[in-house]
Amino acid sequence: MQCTTPVESEVLNVVLAADIQPDRMDDTQLLQAINALISGGGSGGGGVVAGSEIGSVSAFAMPTPPTGWMVCDGSAISRTEYADLFTAIGTVWGHGDEITTFNLPDLRGEFIRGFDAGRNVDNGRAFGSSQLDQMQRITGQTDTTYAALNRTFADGALTGTSGIGGSDQTSTEYGIFRPAGLLNFDSANSPGARTGDETRPRNIAMTYAIKAFYPTAS
Repeated sequence: MQCTTPVESEVLNVVLAADIQPDRMDDTQLLQAINALISGGGSGGGGVVAGSEIGSVSAFAMPTPPTGWMVCDGSAISRTEYADLFTAIGTVWGHGDEITTFNLPDLRGEFIRGFDAGRNVDNGRAFGSSQLDQMQRITGQTDTTYAALNRTFADGALTGTSGIGGSDQTSTEYGIFRPAGLLNFDSANSPGARTGDETRPRNIAMTYAIKAFYPTAS
């Protein structure tokens, strides 16, 4: 879209700042842009709606993000075609071919955690690094020296088997005891347990995308 007067150029800049694709047939776009800028806190003089700066990441409630956004899928993209994004994030998420491309973040199936930056809550993390799933260590102990003849001393995630009997059986006022057998642990035996191959909270799957460019006038 070519602007022939300063007024047209000003109007176009406002529409673009609101991240709206210019359309000559839509005479409501200036109003839409002003409303968007107001609701977004204004552009701060930088021509960008708050929250949509190049390099910002947002979650979208649809599989394909709007124009100007790219799915965070780790793709290698051009350093020249997406020069503004390359300036913003560099090669933190991958060097691409190390000459003409660089990589987007790959956030598919991932949770995002705030960068520790020396707070010492998530020690030793580099910006942009990933972590595997993990759970805190669980320890405990139990006495398996002797087990009752007709019962085991285990419950919930713990299961046990009695010993095999023989001359080591001991008779007491509480019953007949014999050397204990196996003590097993399986969290799947806990009432209401949901087990699998990872530890995770409840969640909803959405599309993470990165602001890569501002739509150009058509």
